[in-house]
Amino acid sequence: MLTVDFHSPAYYPDCGLIYVIIGARYLNKWVFIKHKQRKGYELPAGHIDEGEDTETAARRELEEETGAKDYKIECISTYTVCENNKLRAGRLYYAEIETIGEEKDEKEIDDIILSDSLPSMLSFHYVQAVLFDYLQKYFSNQVNPG
Repeated sequence: MLTVDFHSPAYYPDCGLIYVIIGARYLNKWVFIKHKQRKGYELPAGHIDEGEDTETAARRELEEETGAKDYKIECISTYTVCENNKLRAGRLYYAEIETIGEEKDEKEIDDIILSDSLPSMLSFHYVQAVLFDYLQKYFSNQVNPG
């Protein structure tokens, strides 16, 4: 069984942090990338390099995968994924992109789409769906404060 849990952005799990995932918006739409190896759409994301803090990793991945130039970014949650009693963790970021340039990682990224909703052809469907649901709830609260 696979479970995804959300924690405070400052939470640091015993298993450490491996990934950053960025829910990014551009032109009032969500940004999804199509990874060449996985062939499905996904939120911009990647591994945290050795010696790199999570915000630096999130900025690097967002720029490499989308070509983002001017943007605001913030960590909104630490998340954990438990599958077959193995725990992995990462940080979930939210970004508002002002400008996208032409440069993106052509070796890794096949396509970029803008959408109001989650694409049907996804990599890591369950995890992406849960993270996207959390991002939508976060975005709604930001736009229409309680």
